[in-house]
Amino acid sequence: MNRIGASAIAGAVGLAAVMLTGGGGIAFAQSRDAERCDRQCLTRFVDTYFNALAANDPDAVPLASNAKITSNGRSMGLGQAFWEEADETVYRWDIVNERLGDTGTEAVIRNADGSKTVVMLRLKVADGEIAEVEVIKANEGDADRLWDADNLTEVSPALQLTIREAEQDSYYGLIAAAEGYWRAFQTNGTEDYHPAKLLPDLRRYENGLQTTGFVRDGQYVSAAAGFDAGRFIGRNLWDRRYPVVDTERGIVLSIVRFGLKDGMESQSVATSNDRLVGEFFAVKNGWIQEVHAVLSNLEDSEPTGWEPDYGPGRGGW
Repeated sequence: MNRIGASAIAGAVGLAAVMLTGGGGIAFAQSRDAERCDRQCLTRFVDTYFNALAANDPDAVPLASNAKITSNGRSMGLGQAFWEEADETVYRWDIVNERLGDTGTEAVIRNADGSKTVVMLRLKVADGEIAEVEVIKANEGDADRLWDADNLTEVSPALQLTIREAEQDSYYGLIAAAEGYWRAFQTNGTEDYHPAKLLPDLRRYENGLQTTGFVRDGQYVSAAAGFDAGRFIGRNLWDRRYPVVDTERGIVLSIVRFGLKDGMESQSVATSNDRLVGEFFAVKNGWIQEVHAVLSNLEDSEPTGWEPDYGPGRGGW
Protein backbone atom coordinates (compact mmCIF):
# COMPACT_ATOMS: atom_id res chain seq x y z
CA MET A 1 0.00 0.00 0.00
CA ASN A 2 1.36 3.46 -0.84
CA ARG A 3 1.96 6.06 1.86
CA ILE A 4 -0.93 8.28 0.74
CA GLY A 5 -3.35 5.38 0.92
CA ALA A 6 -2.09 4.36 4.35
CA SER A 7 -2.45 7.92 5.63
CA ALA A 8 -5.98 8.21 4.30
CA ILE A 9 -7.02 4.96 5.97
CA ALA A 10 -5.38 5.94 9.24
CA GLY A 11 -7.20 9.27 9.16
CA ALA A 12 -10.52 7.61 8.42
CA VAL A 13 -10.06 5.11 11.23
CA GLY A 14 -9.16 7.90 13.63
CA LEU A 15 -12.20 9.93 12.64
CA ALA A 16 -14.48 6.90 12.99
CA ALA A 17 -13.10 6.20 16.46
CA VAL A 18 -13.99 9.69 17.61
CA MET A 19 -17.46 9.56 16.02
CA LEU A 20 -18.28 6.16 17.52
CA THR A 21 -16.94 6.73 20.99
CA GLY A 22 -17.74 10.41 21.42
CA GLY A 23 -15.82 11.75 24.39
CA GLY A 24 -13.90 8.48 24.63
CA GLY A 25 -12.36 9.04 21.23
CA ILE A 26 -11.35 12.54 22.21
CA ALA A 27 -9.94 11.25 25.47
CA PHE A 28 -7.93 8.69 23.51
CA ALA A 29 -6.45 11.45 21.32
CA GLN A 30 -5.63 13.48 24.41
CA SER A 31 -3.93 10.51 26.05
CA ARG A 32 -1.75 10.07 22.95
CA ASP A 33 -0.71 13.73 23.25
CA ALA A 34 0.03 13.22 26.95
CA GLU A 35 2.45 10.40 26.06
CA ARG A 36 4.55 12.73 23.93
CA CYS A 37 7.87 13.63 25.54
CA ASP A 38 8.03 17.43 25.39
CA ARG A 39 10.99 19.76 26.01
CA GLN A 40 10.78 19.42 29.79
CA CYS A 41 10.45 15.67 29.56
CA LEU A 42 13.42 15.30 27.20
CA THR A 43 15.52 17.62 29.35
CA ARG A 44 14.90 15.34 32.34
CA PHE A 45 16.60 12.51 30.45
CA VAL A 46 19.63 14.76 29.99
CA ASP A 47 19.49 15.63 33.72
CA THR A 48 19.50 11.93 34.56
CA TYR A 49 22.49 11.31 32.32
CA PHE A 50 24.66 14.01 33.89
CA ASN A 51 23.58 13.10 37.43
CA ALA A 52 24.57 9.51 36.71
CA LEU A 53 27.89 10.65 35.23
CA ALA A 54 28.74 12.62 38.40
CA ALA A 55 27.76 9.63 40.54
CA ASN A 56 29.57 7.20 38.21
CA ASP A 57 26.37 5.16 38.14
CA PRO A 58 25.51 4.11 34.56
CA ASP A 59 22.74 1.86 35.87
CA ALA A 60 20.77 5.00 36.78
CA VAL A 61 20.34 5.85 33.08
CA PRO A 62 17.17 4.37 31.52
CA LEU A 63 18.77 2.71 28.50
CA ALA A 64 16.89 0.63 25.96
CA SER A 65 18.12 -2.96 25.88
CA ASN A 66 19.62 -2.45 22.42
CA ALA A 67 20.87 1.12 22.97
CA LYS A 68 23.70 2.24 20.71
CA ILE A 69 26.48 4.14 22.51
CA THR A 70 29.61 5.79 21.15
CA SER A 71 32.25 7.99 22.73
CA ASN A 72 34.58 9.86 20.36
CA GLY A 73 33.51 7.49 17.63
CA ARG A 74 34.10 4.24 19.48
CA SER A 75 31.24 1.89 20.32
CA MET A 76 31.16 0.91 23.98
CA GLY A 77 28.99 0.33 27.03
CA LEU A 78 27.77 3.34 28.97
CA GLY A 79 30.07 2.53 31.89
CA GLN A 80 33.04 2.81 29.54
CA ALA A 81 31.82 6.18 28.30
CA PHE A 82 31.75 7.48 31.90
CA TRP A 83 34.90 8.42 33.80
CA GLU A 84 35.34 8.12 37.55
CA GLU A 85 36.87 11.57 38.02
CA ALA A 86 33.76 13.39 36.76
CA ASP A 87 32.55 15.47 39.68
CA GLU A 88 30.20 18.30 38.69
CA THR A 89 28.53 19.90 35.66
CA VAL A 90 29.54 23.57 35.77
CA TYR A 91 28.19 24.70 32.38
CA ARG A 92 25.41 23.27 30.25
CA TRP A 93 22.73 24.10 27.72
CA ASP A 94 20.40 21.84 25.77
CA ILE A 95 18.47 21.73 22.54
CA VAL A 96 15.67 19.29 21.75
CA ASN A 97 13.45 18.08 18.96
CA GLU A 98 10.18 17.05 20.61
CA ARG A 99 8.80 15.44 17.46
CA LEU A 100 11.74 13.06 17.04
CA GLY A 101 12.83 12.64 20.67
CA ASP A 102 16.32 14.07 20.06
CA THR A 103 18.48 16.09 22.45
CA GLY A 104 21.81 17.85 22.03
CA THR A 105 23.90 19.32 24.85
CA GLU A 106 27.13 21.24 25.31
CA ALA A 107 28.51 20.93 28.83
CA VAL A 108 31.63 21.42 30.88
CA ILE A 109 32.42 18.88 33.59
CA ARG A 110 34.70 19.74 36.48
CA ASN A 111 36.70 16.68 37.48
CA ALA A 112 37.83 15.69 40.98
CA ASP A 113 41.37 16.98 40.33
CA GLY A 114 40.07 20.39 39.21
CA SER A 115 40.59 19.77 35.50
CA LYS A 116 37.72 20.21 33.07
CA THR A 117 36.22 18.17 30.25
CA VAL A 118 34.13 19.70 27.45
CA VAL A 119 31.31 17.44 26.30
CA MET A 120 28.87 17.22 23.41
CA LEU A 121 26.09 14.79 24.32
CA ARG A 122 23.42 13.60 21.93
CA LEU A 123 20.51 11.39 23.06
CA LYS A 124 17.60 9.81 21.26
CA VAL A 125 14.62 9.01 23.46
CA ALA A 126 11.91 6.55 22.42
CA ASP A 127 9.18 4.84 24.47
CA GLY A 128 10.51 6.22 27.74
CA GLU A 129 14.06 4.93 27.19
CA ILE A 130 17.30 6.21 25.71
CA ALA A 131 17.94 4.41 22.44
CA GLU A 132 21.08 6.30 21.35
CA VAL A 133 23.94 7.96 23.22
CA GLU A 134 26.63 9.82 21.30
CA VAL A 135 29.43 11.60 23.15
CA ILE A 136 32.24 13.77 21.89
CA LYS A 137 34.46 14.85 24.75
CA ALA A 138 37.70 16.75 24.94
CA ASN A 139 40.27 17.44 27.62
CA GLU A 140 42.99 20.04 27.30
CA GLY A 141 45.29 19.06 24.43
CA ASP A 142 42.83 16.70 22.73
CA ALA A 143 42.34 19.24 19.92
CA ASP A 144 45.78 20.83 20.14
CA ARG A 145 45.63 24.52 21.12
CA LEU A 146 41.85 24.79 20.75
CA TRP A 147 41.03 24.95 24.45
CA ASP A 148 39.58 27.40 26.96
CA ALA A 149 37.04 25.53 29.06
CA ASP A 150 37.28 28.23 31.74
CA ASN A 151 35.74 30.63 29.22
CA LEU A 152 32.45 28.72 29.27
CA THR A 153 30.68 30.05 32.34
CA GLU A 154 27.52 31.96 31.37
CA VAL A 155 25.24 30.56 28.69
CA SER A 156 24.71 33.07 25.89
CA PRO A 157 21.16 34.45 25.45
CA ALA A 158 21.34 33.39 21.79
CA LEU A 159 21.30 29.77 22.98
CA GLN A 160 18.34 30.07 25.34
CA LEU A 161 15.73 32.24 23.62
CA THR A 162 12.33 30.89 22.66
CA ILE A 163 11.61 32.33 19.22
CA ARG A 164 8.08 33.39 18.41
CA GLU A 165 6.62 30.76 16.06
CA ALA A 166 5.95 33.26 13.28
CA GLU A 167 9.64 34.24 13.32
CA GLN A 168 11.13 30.75 13.55
CA ASP A 169 13.31 29.39 10.77
CA SER A 170 12.00 26.10 9.41
CA TYR A 171 13.54 22.72 10.21
CA TYR A 172 15.18 22.55 6.80
CA GLY A 173 16.01 26.24 6.84
CA LEU A 174 18.17 25.68 9.91
CA ILE A 175 19.92 22.76 8.25
CA ALA A 176 20.45 24.89 5.12
CA ALA A 177 22.19 27.59 7.18
CA ALA A 178 24.54 25.04 8.73
CA GLU A 179 25.15 23.36 5.37
CA GLY A 180 25.98 26.76 3.93
CA TYR A 181 28.70 27.11 6.58
CA TRP A 182 30.22 23.77 5.63
CA ARG A 183 29.94 24.63 1.94
CA ALA A 184 31.96 27.80 2.55
CA PHE A 185 34.50 25.71 4.48
CA GLN A 186 34.69 23.16 1.67
CA THR A 187 35.08 25.70 -1.16
CA ASN A 188 37.05 28.57 0.41
CA GLY A 189 40.18 29.53 -1.47
CA THR A 190 38.85 28.11 -4.75
CA GLU A 191 36.97 29.52 -7.74
CA ASP A 192 33.90 27.67 -6.45
CA TYR A 193 33.90 29.53 -3.12
CA HIS A 194 30.37 30.10 -1.87
CA PRO A 195 30.12 32.47 1.14
CA ALA A 196 28.00 31.43 4.10
CA LYS A 197 25.31 33.59 5.71
CA LEU A 198 27.27 34.77 8.74
CA LEU A 199 26.39 37.79 10.85
CA PRO A 200 29.31 40.24 11.12
CA ASP A 201 29.56 39.85 14.92
CA LEU A 202 29.30 36.05 14.89
CA ARG A 203 31.09 34.50 17.84
CA ARG A 204 32.61 31.06 17.38
CA TYR A 205 33.82 28.97 20.31
CA GLU A 206 35.91 25.82 19.89
CA ASN A 207 36.27 23.81 23.10
CA GLY A 208 35.53 27.11 24.81
CA LEU A 209 38.17 29.11 22.93
CA GLN A 210 36.64 32.16 21.25
CA THR A 211 38.05 32.28 17.71
CA THR A 212 35.91 35.01 16.08
CA GLY A 213 33.92 38.08 17.09
CA PHE A 214 36.62 40.07 18.88
CA VAL A 215 39.40 42.59 18.23
CA ARG A 216 42.99 41.32 18.00
CA ASP A 217 46.00 43.53 17.27
CA GLY A 218 43.66 46.36 16.37
CA GLN A 219 41.76 44.29 13.81
CA TYR A 220 38.29 42.80 14.15
CA VAL A 221 38.37 39.02 13.69
CA SER A 222 35.23 37.99 11.86
CA ALA A 223 34.09 34.48 10.95
CA ALA A 224 33.67 35.44 7.30
CA ALA A 225 37.20 36.83 6.99
CA GLY A 226 38.84 33.44 7.38
CA PHE A 227 36.71 31.93 4.63
CA ASP A 228 37.09 34.98 2.36
CA ALA A 229 40.89 34.78 2.71
CA GLY A 230 40.94 31.06 1.91
CA ARG A 231 42.58 30.17 5.22
CA PHE A 232 40.98 26.73 5.28
CA ILE A 233 41.69 25.66 1.71
CA GLY A 234 42.33 21.95 1.42
CA ARG A 235 40.10 20.89 4.28
CA ASN A 236 37.57 18.14 3.70
CA LEU A 237 34.36 18.20 5.73
CA TRP A 238 32.95 14.71 5.46
CA ASP A 239 30.56 12.32 7.25
CA ARG A 240 28.22 15.29 7.78
CA ARG A 241 25.09 14.79 9.88
CA TYR A 242 22.33 17.00 11.31
CA PRO A 243 20.95 14.82 14.12
CA VAL A 244 19.25 17.48 16.29
CA VAL A 245 17.28 20.47 15.01
CA ASP A 246 15.53 22.73 17.52
CA THR A 247 13.24 25.12 15.66
CA GLU A 248 11.99 26.81 18.85
CA ARG A 249 15.52 27.82 19.81
CA GLY A 250 16.77 28.25 16.23
CA ILE A 251 19.72 25.91 16.79
CA VAL A 252 20.95 22.93 14.79
CA LEU A 253 23.58 20.40 15.86
CA SER A 254 25.82 19.16 13.09
CA ILE A 255 28.35 16.36 13.56
CA VAL A 256 31.14 16.25 11.01
CA ARG A 257 34.65 14.97 10.31
CA PHE A 258 37.49 17.42 9.61
CA GLY A 259 40.04 15.88 7.26
CA LEU A 260 42.15 16.92 4.30
CA LYS A 261 41.37 16.64 0.61
CA ASP A 262 43.59 14.14 -1.16
CA GLY A 263 46.95 15.65 -2.09
CA MET A 264 46.48 18.78 0.04
CA GLU A 265 48.38 20.06 3.06
CA SER A 266 46.97 22.05 5.97
CA GLN A 267 47.39 25.81 5.74
CA SER A 268 47.80 26.27 9.49
CA VAL A 269 48.70 24.45 12.68
CA ALA A 270 45.16 24.98 13.97
CA THR A 271 43.76 22.79 11.18
CA SER A 272 46.57 20.27 10.82
CA ASN A 273 44.86 17.31 12.51
CA ASP A 274 41.88 15.18 11.55
CA ARG A 275 39.03 15.75 13.98
CA LEU A 276 35.59 14.63 15.04
CA VAL A 277 33.42 17.68 15.69
CA GLY A 278 30.01 18.36 17.22
CA GLU A 279 29.07 21.89 16.12
CA PHE A 280 26.02 23.87 17.24
CA PHE A 281 24.77 26.68 14.99
CA ALA A 282 22.47 29.37 16.43
CA VAL A 283 20.53 30.77 13.47
CA LYS A 284 18.20 33.76 13.27
CA ASN A 285 16.30 34.59 10.06
CA GLY A 286 18.64 32.37 8.07
CA TRP A 287 21.84 34.00 9.39
CA ILE A 288 24.27 32.26 11.75
CA GLN A 289 24.90 34.37 14.83
CA GLU A 290 26.81 32.04 17.16
CA VAL A 291 28.71 28.76 16.83
CA HIS A 292 29.85 26.34 19.53
CA ALA A 293 32.05 23.37 18.68
CA VAL A 294 33.33 20.44 20.71
CA LEU A 295 36.32 18.91 18.96
CA SER A 296 38.67 15.99 19.51
CA ASN A 297 41.43 14.75 17.24
CA LEU A 298 40.44 11.56 15.42
CA GLU A 299 42.27 10.04 12.49
CA ASP A 300 40.25 9.89 9.29
CA SER A 301 40.81 6.14 9.21
CA GLU A 302 38.87 5.69 12.47
CA PRO A 303 35.10 5.10 12.24
CA THR A 304 32.45 7.13 14.06
CA GLY A 305 29.86 4.37 14.36
CA TRP A 306 27.15 6.49 12.66
CA GLU A 307 26.02 6.82 9.06
CA PRO A 308 26.47 10.23 7.41
CA ASP A 309 23.56 12.19 5.99
CA TYR A 310 25.35 14.12 3.31
CA GLY A 311 28.67 15.27 1.92
CA PRO A 312 31.79 13.87 0.28
CA GLY A 313 33.65 10.85 1.54
CA ARG A 314 37.06 10.61 3.12
CA GLY A 315 39.68 12.61 1.21
CA GLY A 316 37.12 13.70 -1.39
CA TRP A 317 36.40 16.96 -3.10
